[in-house]
Amino acid sequence: MRHFQAMSVLAQALADETRLRLLHLLLSGEATVSELGVHLGLPQPRISTHLAILREAGLVGVETRGRQRSYRVDPGRIQAVLEALDAGASRENRDSPSRARVEIDATPVRRARTCYDHLAGMAGVQLLDELLRRNWLTVAHASGSRPQYGLTPAGVHAFHARGVDLGTARQARRLFAYGCLDWSERRPHLAGSLGAAVLDALASAGVVRPADDSRAVTLVRPLADWLERSDDSGRSNSKHPHTA
Repeated sequence: MRHFQAMSVLAQALADETRLRLLHLLLSGEATVSELGVHLGLPQPRISTHLAILREAGLVGVETRGRQRSYRVDPGRIQAVLEALDAGASRENRDSPSRARVEIDATPVRRARTCYDHLAGMAGVQLLDELLRRNWLTVAHASGSRPQYGLTPAGVHAFHARGVDLGTARQARRLFAYGCLDWSERRPHLAGSLGAAVLDALASAGVVRPADDSRAVTLVRPLADWLERSDDSGRSNSKHPHTA
């Protein structure tokens, strides 16, 4: 009897399109209520209500980090649940999990967005990778889930040449440069006062344009154009040595 009751709770939790979409989104990685709301275009209270139902059914978990609560799923279990529903749907109306995943991957918010005051999404992760590869940043402390970065002399020169306000960033009462785990890419992007200063410089240079009504960021020009810009000596910074 209890088994059938549990099945009933599960079925009721899954009997809503918005909740199914939330599960699809969370397959890409953990996310906050506000991030999920941006993806679905729904108010946060409505998202919270649906998440509460999914949590009661044991489909969603939550982790609290300071004042931020991130929701997550067990990918193997949820993928199996969604595939089972997909198999039972009529062929003409079926929307497979893999197809939904492609749609999620293509969203502007995943390509580039703001995370508080720094650049996140695919663009943010790629930018940090390049800053490390070019030896403008080095890993200062790698322990834990929040690596901290230090500026190299080459990085100081390159950031100054690109209008990054390092003076203000250094004076800020917060961590200077650290890796913030990107919820959709599951890899870090650059956060801290330096991350904020870099995003400001990108916006001032016309490389990115934040949206007025969401956290999505439009890449007006490729990040590579900003990175490859010649410094004051006329040499391209792309020739800085590669870091291990």
